[in-house]
Amino acid sequence: MLYSDAKQYLLDKLKAAGLRSKPYTTQKALEKSQESHIGAVLFDNEELARNGTKRTYRDETDAKKKRRKVFDRTLTFTVIIGDYTDEAVETMFERFLGSLDQGIYVDGNYVPIEPGAADWVSKDDSILKAQVAVQVSIEFHGGLYVDTGYVKIAGVEIEDIAKEKE
Repeated sequence: MLYSDAKQYLLDKLKAAGLRSKPYTTQKALEKSQESHIGAVLFDNEELARNGTKRTYRDETDAKKKRRKVFDRTLTFTVIIGDYTDEAVETMFERFLGSLDQGIYVDGNYVPIEPGAADWVSKDDSILKAQVAVQVSIEFHGGLYVDTGYVKIAGVEIEDIAKEKE
């Protein structure tokens, strides 16, 4: 659910920042666009790395469980904001950045959010119809987890321990 939750989160934040048109989610649709007031959330890449960390926690029924992080997942999206003037783009961009949380919860796991470098382009340097645009990369640092329970040994009685002879 990390991909879909992260993408929807960015789309919601873009709309809340003042985007009036429907945001684009594919490069092909963005290239065909004839709009000057524009916004987009494009998937860039996902990096995977093995991880074996374990944590102990209690679920809602107070049962003790182990959560193992099998993979680190880092998803990178590119958010594009374009408009007629520098001021309009910068205002929306600042509102967008200001609205980003430090992280979100996906399936009960905290996923930190980290904005990356921003790149400003003018109409002459871009395929977009906007007079000026900014694109910023946003990373979501999540993981793939596997939960296991503990074996209940309550009520087990040890009567005698004897060492076996070799």
